[in-house]
Amino acid sequence: MIIIIIWFVTLKAELTQLKPIELCEEVGGSENGLVWKSDSLLGSTNVLIYVDPDKITDIKQCVSILEEENSKYNKFGITYIVNTKATLIPTFLIKSKIRKKAKDTVNISYVLDKHKVLINNWELQDNSANILVLDSSNRILYQYAGKVESTQLEKIMKEIEISINQN
Repeated sequence: MIIIIIWFVTLKAELTQLKPIELCEEVGGSENGLVWKSDSLLGSTNVLIYVDPDKITDIKQCVSILEEENSKYNKFGITYIVNTKATLIPTFLIKSKIRKKAKDTVNISYVLDKHKVLINNWELQDNSANILVLDSSNRILYQYAGKVESTQLEKIMKEIEISINQN
């Protein structure tokens, strides 16, 4: 019994560290056209939101609360990564909308994943909204995919607070 528990804890610890990824050129990148590296998230608590544009309504309330908290206290980062391959919406329309939003939200990053690179490398759920709370070392503190209800939102906010207080 003890061996199984130790094995599970060890396995879980190995799975929680995000694999470094770089998105550039034809596979995606920052909304401004520059290379995006997951290592840019190192050093502070971050909420990474990886979303199919058709599923944004599943996390709308959560996003509003996170953006409000972030604008008040600016103690954690928010990165939106849009899975452009998961929708029929043309990429140029998505880029246009993101660029407008980026002008209004200075301390939030916007990234495009045009070929599901993060789905394949980070084992995220495709055609869904994925929310990850990351500590300053890019370890996953909390991960959820799907429609965010109040229970998940409470867990997200709690993990953010714990991580900020540990830094």
